[in-house]
Amino acid sequence: MIVREKPGFLALFFVYQGSIAPRVMPQIILVALLSALMVVLHAHFPDLFPVLTTSSFAFLGVALSLYLGFRNNACYERWWEGRRLWGQLLVEGRSLLRLSLSYRGVDSERHQRMVRRLIAFTQCLRDQVRDQDPMPGLANWLRFDELSRVESSVNRPEALLGLIGEQLATEVDSGGLDPVTVRNFEQRLVSLSEVVAGCERLGNTPLPFAYTLLVHRICYLYCFLLPVGLVAGTGLATPLLTAIVAYAFFGLDELSQELERPFGQTDNGLALDSMTRTFERECLQALGEQHLPEPEPCKDYRLT
Repeated sequence: MIVREKPGFLALFFVYQGSIAPRVMPQIILVALLSALMVVLHAHFPDLFPVLTTSSFAFLGVALSLYLGFRNNACYERWWEGRRLWGQLLVEGRSLLRLSLSYRGVDSERHQRMVRRLIAFTQCLRDQVRDQDPMPGLANWLRFDELSRVESSVNRPEALLGLIGEQLATEVDSGGLDPVTVRNFEQRLVSLSEVVAGCERLGNTPLPFAYTLLVHRICYLYCFLLPVGLVAGTGLATPLLTAIVAYAFFGLDELSQELERPFGQTDNGLALDSMTRTFERECLQALGEQHLPEPEPCKDYRLT
């Protein structure tokens, strides 16, 4: 995620970090070269190119704008839902920390065990939504028998929530917690399970491919046909004009692809490392640790 103040007027044209331009530069160059070819052909064979007004492309341009606008809105909804889910994770995780401290105390072995499992759960979910192996990092927080159980599980974050649930059941049987108090704990666990299911929904349900393919095809067709219709009227300015149009359309398309994957490690992906580190610091403080890890740094305006 890019975190920076709005640059000044001149700096806007030279910002590289966080800009979508480098990723669509091949398409922009291709359209500009095609336009330059049209300019050369028009100079030698002017009769091949009819004089068209901009209204000739307005209808297709409006349709393309509507498609891109709708797709960007849908992708932003996915990005915002991902952020909302991780906000809910932090709220429910902090509620569990508060309940554990209130009913067990910071020196309780059961409190220590639950907090370490909560840290493992957050890191495991982060790695799972990013298609990474979470097991190496979990070794810092779980016992060997717990690691073996989580590793063999189909859904590892849910397995960690299961460990916490079993711990609560054991405490009820031993009289450490009464059923009413445990119900408050269970409500938090159910909410965390909803977060896991929501993240799986975002990861397993992309936008329909046919819709994405339609937008891509129209973008390319429009940008390839545009210099043919403009060269007779705009002459040498055709490559510049078509390059600007290509930057707008292909840039919006590329941006929507990044927002469609809110958990991706891209410039516009959610800062899951930062949120995970924030929760880890709070958990360690709840364990009574004095030396906490530093917050996740922001490098080159990019927070991961």
